[in-house]
Amino acid sequence: MFQFADKDHRLLKIFMTVVDCGGYTAAQAELNIGASTISSHMTNLEQRLGTKLCQRGRIGFQLTDKGEFVYESAKRLFAAVDDFSSDMASVRGQLTGALNLGLLDSSITNPLSPTHDAIHRFNQRDNDVRVTVRVDELQAMERLLLEGQLHLVIGCFPRKISGLNYEYIYSERQELYCGRLHPLFQQPPDAISVQELSQHRVVSRSIWMQTELARLMTEAADATVNDVSAKAALIRTGSYIGFLPKHFGDVWVASGELKSILPQVLGWSAAYYVATRKGVARTLVMSTFLEDFRLASDPLQYHQEI
Repeated sequence: MFQFADKDHRLLKIFMTVVDCGGYTAAQAELNIGASTISSHMTNLEQRLGTKLCQRGRIGFQLTDKGEFVYESAKRLFAAVDDFSSDMASVRGQLTGALNLGLLDSSITNPLSPTHDAIHRFNQRDNDVRVTVRVDELQAMERLLLEGQLHLVIGCFPRKISGLNYEYIYSERQELYCGRLHPLFQQPPDAISVQELSQHRVVSRSIWMQTELARLMTEAADATVNDVSAKAALIRTGSYIGFLPKHFGDVWVASGELKSILPQVLGWSAAYYVATRKGVARTLVMSTFLEDFRLASDPLQYHQEI
């Protein structure tokens, strides 16, 4: 039976750094030790665990299946240690430890998002908190939230998970756009019909696909993306039409690159929430940040339309 010892903490930290850096070479600068020393530590960890964690050589650095398992387990371990440190600090009324945030990309680019003000408010407090931010696909962040590696996720959740709590914060206007090279760009608004739009290629994002395709009366997307920048890039080619957050699309409208199509007919709003894990006692750090988030959310400014 494996007994966790003090030295295993350092070995696992080195292992995680190597994985995050994608191999020994890149990890040298991060760890400030040579490749031979890293290799020695990795061998020691493999011997401690009794299994091979990675392949290295001509094929490059690659985790084994058991290495993947150890890596994910180690992330949960260190997340739990951070939470324990925060809990102990809260006993003394201190704001210290970790705050791990997951953000959907458009919650960062939206100037009306309370996220920016909430972080500012939090950092006006006397704290020694290490903040980490992850911007990823929604499903990946939901998984990390359920595993305890993220403390909260701010985003749009068309599909709700039973293990999470959702608190509505604001809505984000979405409009349909085409690029300046698209046939619809030069057409006057009264010459465009919703029925005509289904004849054009559509780019959609998985989390909003059902809503977007239904509004365009089409059954399938011709292109799919996993972030807002990629979606805008495809629309700008003139090959696709697609929905974008209004604050994001209007930047390109101002430069003459995009045009909004039938905004009064096709525009809609995506509801954004703060998601947290159910059944978990909140640390002082997390409770304080959520308090600042609510203070940053002006109830008179944000209206839930759907």
